[in-house]
Amino acid sequence: MNNGSDIGNRIKEARKAQHLSQTELANRLGKTMRTVQKYESGEIEPSIGILNEIANILNISPAELIGYQKKNITLDTLSDVLYVLNELNKKADLHFNIDVNRPPKTEEWSCSLKFMGNDAIAENNADLCLFLERYADERESLEQGLSNEDRFNHWFETELAYYANVALPDKKGD
Repeated sequence: MNNGSDIGNRIKEARKAQHLSQTELANRLGKTMRTVQKYESGEIEPSIGILNEIANILNISPAELIGYQKKNITLDTLSDVLYVLNELNKKADLHFNIDVNRPPKTEEWSCSLKFMGNDAIAENNADLCLFLERYADERESLEQGLSNEDRFNHWFETELAYYANVALPDKKGD
């Protein structure tokens, strides 16, 4: 999706937009100016942890820094949601079961999508399960007032950046 020089150029542009020198950025990161120069030239690609630090210093989201462009997905109708579910079903490295509970077999009428984190044929299920676990925690913190919208959005942008280069190939025949 990106190469080091693309990320480096975005670091440089964001640094200049904040009116910081390479030396100032290096000092805030606890790195040498030469390291920042290497980041900006694409000579070395910063880890996701360093990208998060740079993003915080430069007041930009990690997803923007790596060049991830969020898709404008419009979910205005239930039909739109159903379409997204069908698109998920077309992906080779994701697999989900649909669990349905309905009276009279149970008192509760519910349904859920179940992604097995240890599904050997769906290698991205584990990452999705880890994300959903963290998402549940972050959402609960937000709903209980232990967090705020800005913190939640920053966490979410960081997650987007982390998974931006994980490709989802289509199933054969789709």
